[in-house]
Amino acid sequence: MALDKLSLDEMIQGVESVDENWVELLQHPDAERVWADAVKRRESLNAFCSLAARWPAVVHQYKKLKSFTKKSTNAPQISLFSDSYQPFSAALSSKSDEEQAFSLDVKWGEQQIVELDKDTLIHFSGERDINVYYSFTGGDGVIGMGDSWAFKLDEGAVLLTFVEGEHLSNDFESMLSNAESVGSVVLLPSK
Repeated sequence: MALDKLSLDEMIQGVESVDENWVELLQHPDAERVWADAVKRRESLNAFCSLAARWPAVVHQYKKLKSFTKKSTNAPQISLFSDSYQPFSAALSSKSDEEQAFSLDVKWGEQQIVELDKDTLIHFSGERDINVYYSFTGGDGVIGMGDSWAFKLDEGAVLLTFVEGEHLSNDFESMLSNAESVGSVVLLPSK
């Protein structure tokens, strides 16, 4: 039996699985990558399930965006980071990177869900100035790359949509369909 996503998912969750699956995984020439990819897929599924159970309105927007996510060949690099993010700070401190600060590169053409465990002021950095569209239970709107987002755990999940293109309009759906690149990040309060 070939290792499939379902078998690997059962193995990660600790569901009783047949011993042959473990043997096959351990004998696979690229076992570490296969296992790491399966763990990443499971973490993504868990985060999406948490989002869907707690913030269905945000999930509705998130699912709508799926058909619009795309990446052009010259999409700008965009990053999100917190005030306390300092490169190499973990090397100088006993705290891990995750405990110290938040930093994330937007992956154009993809949707990302990131869990945060504390209130965090999020800044944006990019090669070009683009608009960031936000949606959360308190409303929706547009902010620029020079702005920041004060993420608060008690406000719930926030969907940030990054849209790159020249012919952008005020209508969100037509803007998405005319965009050259679209990516989104959900900031999700951890439990």
